[in-house]
Amino acid sequence: MSAADAIVAEFRAFGAGLRRDKFCARSALDIVDRCETNGVGILGIEGFYLTDTTTTPQLDHILDLSTGVKAYDTARQFLRHGEGLPLFYEFTFQD
Repeated sequence: MSAADAIVAEFRAFGAGLRRDKFCARSALDIVDRCETNGVGILGIEGFYLTDTTTTPQLDHILDLSTGVKAYDTARQFLRHGEGLPLFYEFTFQD
């Protein structure tokens, strides 16, 4: 299991969605902290609205970090930008 998979597995109990891989802002911030501690690069973060029956991507809540995968402060700022919105976040990690 990769370090990124281990981080997601650790937080999966707090996850939502079919695969429990979408996280509220608080958990998402904790995931960013854990990635920084373990040196796991983040390629991107996508925001979604979830209901019991739908998952709706929010195109104005997508962060591409593929040019700076260790931009943890940028990831935190992005997540804080969506505070107060009922968003859930999904991560794409560097392999």
